[in-house]
Parts: sequence; structure tokens; C-alpha cells
Amino acid sequence: MKTLPLADVKARLSELVNQVEKQHDQITVTRNGRAAAVVISVDEWESLRETIEILSDIDTVAAIAEARADIERGDVYTTEEVLAELAARRRGE
Repeated sequence: MKTLPLADVKARLSELVNQVEKQHDQITVTRNGRAAAVVISVDEWESLRETIEILSDIDTVAAIAEARADIERGDVYTTEEVLAELAARRRGE
């Protein structure tokens, strides 16, 4: 993550927006030597919002924790097992 003073960001805004958008960089903007803002791409922003939304849902967090515990116990299905089960369901078994 780059850190730039506000004056530099103002002078190079178009260039920096292109950089953030294409290279997924993040830029911390400082004012009077202190962090004041962060410039990120829309994709990065949407990803962060989605992550916050997921982590704010207690049921989803519990389901993720349960899935991780299943994986640690080895309580998982192989791709072949899943495909066989789906095929059996399609046949009405």
C-alpha cells in the first residue's frame, strides 16, 4: 500500500485512479502527515462490503465454522461421491 500526501494525490488523481483500478493498489492519503483516507478500486470496495456483510450474519459465520470443523475431521465428500449422488438423484434413486 502506498502512502501519499493529499497534494500529490490531487496532482496525480487520474493516474492514481488508473493504477488502483488496474493493479488493485491501495493508496493511503495523508493530510498534515496523518492518514486521512484510502483510495481503492470499486472491485476492492465491493469485495470488502461483501465480506463485512457475510461476517455480520451470525448464521453464515456459524455455517463456515461448522464446515471448517467438518474439514478438519475429514468429514467431507470427494468430487466423485458428489457426482454419483447427483446422478442417483436424477435417476430417482
